[in-house]
Amino acid sequence: MGERKGQNFYYPPDFDPKKHGSLNGYHGTHALRERASKIHLGILVIRFEMPFNVWCLGCNNHVAMGVRYNAEKKKVGMYYSTPIYEFRMKCHLCDNYYTIRTDPKNFDYEMVEGLRRQEKRYDPTTIEQVAAVDRAFGQKLASDAMFKLEHGDVDKAKAKDAAPHLQQLEYLQDRLRDDFTANQVLRQALRSRKKELKVQSDVDDALRKKSSLSIQLLPETEEDRKMAALLAQYRTVKSFDEKQEDKRKEIINRPIFAKASTSASAVSSPTKTANAPLAEVKKTLVQSAYRKRANEATKTDQKLLSSPLVRRKRKIDESQLTSDDGKKKKKSAATVEDRDVKETPSTSLSSNPLGDLASAYGSDSDASS
Repeated sequence: MGERKGQNFYYPPDFDPKKHGSLNGYHGTHALRERASKIHLGILVIRFEMPFNVWCLGCNNHVAMGVRYNAEKKKVGMYYSTPIYEFRMKCHLCDNYYTIRTDPKNFDYEMVEGLRRQEKRYDPTTIEQVAAVDRAFGQKLASDAMFKLEHGDVDKAKAKDAAPHLQQLEYLQDRLRDDFTANQVLRQALRSRKKELKVQSDVDDALRKKSSLSIQLLPETEEDRKMAALLAQYRTVKSFDEKQEDKRKEIINRPIFAKASTSASAVSSPTKTANAPLAEVKKTLVQSAYRKRANEATKTDQKLLSSPLVRRKRKIDESQLTSDDGKKKKKSAATVEDRDVKETPSTSLSSNPLGDLASAYGSDSDASS
């Protein structure tokens, strides 16, 4: 039925095409109905979509990009041959009105009234974007020699700043000039990388199979190696509970009637050793060993000297019985009666006490004679 809409209009008898022009003119209506209620003022109601994020100045609410409004559109000027349109709409959160105008010069929108733009813009020169052409600038260059000279200096500075970037672009172009060689190098690198991944995958599969794991393994790192080495080194370290149990067993197995001197020395010696310097510790240890050895030698000497078997005869030589005036008095060897040897305990530190006694009292042959 849609194809007959243009044919099923009713034209009343008093309709004059020259006078009314169309049925809308005859009825005094517009084809756009309510949207053209202000068409005599040059205002047309359209559906306007917010081009970017804005803040309402009436309720301070955020209006996101893409929100649609019924806006009044009207023409307010011209930029050369391009018309400048203005859009007026009401905020859906308060009674404030927004006014936005097109900006053909900068290819943008201008916030006129009732709202504030959320700034996400940037300077086109920072990304080396070509700015919009300003015809007035070209006319000024052609008419003003001083302005042209100043702009020439600016162009030279800009070219100097852009030289490194241009060199980089030239390097990239030269590098990609021989696309066959570049592709060959890239494929070789990919093949070697693929082989490494295959080897690593086989190692991971073997480890997962050995450990009965079904998870994906991450690449091995230096920190993982150090941690594994520490675990292998200290895998026999006892826990806190095990250490406490060992201490309890040691206390239970300790003898009840321990020597007081031993316990006192065991308690005091670590403290002294810890507090004393290294030289003092060495000196103390040497002196204790010296006394111990001397006591052992003394005990051995006393035991030998107190024995009844140690009795000797001493011969006095004639050379030992000379007078003070140089005359020799010959006397026969006198026999010294046997007597028990009672001497003070020796403090010699000789490792052979029997040898010392033999040298002091004569040999065994003298004792037998």
